[in-house]
Amino acid sequence: MKHRLSALLNGMEMTRSEHDWLEQRFDNMTAKEELLFRGAVGIEHPEALQDAIQILQSLEHYRLLYGADDDVTLGRFVMEHIHSPTPAARAYLDPETVGAAYRESGAGCYIGEHYVERLSPDRPLPDVEPLGAQPPAGSYAIRIKLASRNNMEGVWIGFPDTAEYMDPVLPDELLLGLEALNAETLDQRIAVDVDCALPQITDILTQYDSAHALVRHAIDFGYVWAEQGQGEPYWMEKWQTVMELEDCHRLDLALDLAQNLHCYEFLPRGVDLAQYGMELARKDGILGHDQLLDQCFDSVAYAQHHMAKYGLSAADHGYAARNGQEILYEYSQPDRGPEMAI
Repeated sequence: MKHRLSALLNGMEMTRSEHDWLEQRFDNMTAKEELLFRGAVGIEHPEALQDAIQILQSLEHYRLLYGADDDVTLGRFVMEHIHSPTPAARAYLDPETVGAAYRESGAGCYIGEHYVERLSPDRPLPDVEPLGAQPPAGSYAIRIKLASRNNMEGVWIGFPDTAEYMDPVLPDELLLGLEALNAETLDQRIAVDVDCALPQITDILTQYDSAHALVRHAIDFGYVWAEQGQGEPYWMEKWQTVMELEDCHRLDLALDLAQNLHCYEFLPRGVDLAQYGMELARKDGILGHDQLLDQCFDSVAYAQHHMAKYGLSAADHGYAARNGQEILYEYSQPDRGPEMAI
């Protein structure tokens, strides 16, 4: 195995298929994932390959404390972002003492210029999944591989991330990627590959003239993916159905459609029509709070009437149609067709 992380697995026996899976997983790691894995290995000290794979499949159970490279800086980080003392108490708290106490009370280790800790160390990591069940890349909505003059090999950066964007204290993937590339700004980098969780969005690299524009849209795409309509039922299915309806293959248009889903009527595939009809009737204000009338209401007929009224078109993830509300475009330019000469 040629990857630089392979040294962490020295002495572990593995089959050819395991070797190939690990090599592909390492090649697809983002800068942040690599730091988390290095730190997790330092915490867990895996002796067998299955233990190392278990760590690889559980990176979300570890956290990176950026810039905490000794007990003093760890203590400052802890008091600033994890355990906030009162102003009066701060003068009597030594950062090095706090950092040592925090380190000794949990499970973590220093890795390079940072500190990696295991969240909930009293709970076991999840059992190992069959290798074929986990993709060779982390669970991101979108990943971009960026390169720079100082690093032509490139670094993967994934969105969404659990931290605030470009926060130097709790950094996201982008900031760590910048450091790995030894480039201070996006203008100093080029995008060489893109991997999106939505298969219908294709040829993304050809859609952007600069890495800066692509990364900004990827950040927003990751946010949309993570938020998913703030928990609205069937939100993801509706988004994908609308993209099918609009024959969407562009990242910028997908972002616009995500912000305009209220402009479409929708029915999920395989949904219980009676239950969905009741939800729709309540949303439309047709039903009140009379339990007797609600019990007698023909919710199936109401759902079917809704489908016929708007002429919902079938797609892989559901049925959808425009409802007449104006679609507002922020990211993309709508295709208005050829203009007529006057």
